[in-house]
Amino acid sequence: MVRITSSKTASNSSSSSHQTKLPAVDELLLFLMYPAVGLPLNDLAERFNIHRSTASRIVSTWTQFLYTILGSKRLWLPSEVVRAHLPPEFDAFADTQSVFDCTEIHCQTPSSLLLQSEVFSTYKSHATLKAMIGMAPHGAITFVSGLYAGSISDREIFKLSGISKLLKPDMAIMVDKGFRVDDVVPCKVYRPAFLSKNKQMEKNFKKTNKQMSRENVRQTQSIARLRVHVERCIRRVKENKLFDTEIPLSVYWKH
Repeated sequence: MVRITSSKTASNSSSSSHQTKLPAVDELLLFLMYPAVGLPLNDLAERFNIHRSTASRIVSTWTQFLYTILGSKRLWLPSEVVRAHLPPEFDAFADTQSVFDCTEIHCQTPSSLLLQSEVFSTYKSHATLKAMIGMAPHGAITFVSGLYAGSISDREIFKLSGISKLLKPDMAIMVDKGFRVDDVVPCKVYRPAFLSKNKQMEKNFKKTNKQMSRENVRQTQSIARLRVHVERCIRRVKENKLFDTEIPLSVYWKH
């Protein structure tokens, strides 16, 4: 009995000693630790001697604040700037404005069957959220879409992202196999040749036979080598330990 009473007293003492507010610099540190280190809110609350609800509020507040500030910054670069910094590796594709790719992150499965079907990714066999990232040939991030349900196709996310409004006829984009977007952009699309055939191209392919095949193979290999850069960029983003876990419903789903 004595031990129980002592335990309760210690617990109450610990609870009452929790801070209700942190200096702004500590709040920022807590927020940065959340995605980078992937610490759960309970752990962060313990480390900063605050309640879990306070830690949750800090993460939510800083997320919204930084999204407002950083989201207002223009990432898209003028074509002259992109071409002025064009790496030698892109000489054969000198009009490339941006290289696009999609990525998915695991999220908590919602209870609603309808929502489950929307966020379920057949590629990942899991509930996911999906986004598209664009990178200039020299490595600068020039476009980041919003997050969409994991079932969305690359083509659909490209259309919904609004990127087409930023593209001009003298530009070109480089994409992967899922981006069948030739009909929704005003510019050239570099994509592995064997994945972009239509009936007319198939006829031409049969006529030119081996010569065209060699050309397609060379271009496909070149595009694959260059696309590695955007894949590495996405990999760096996903090195944040938060993405090793499922994103909770409370973070991405608002009723």
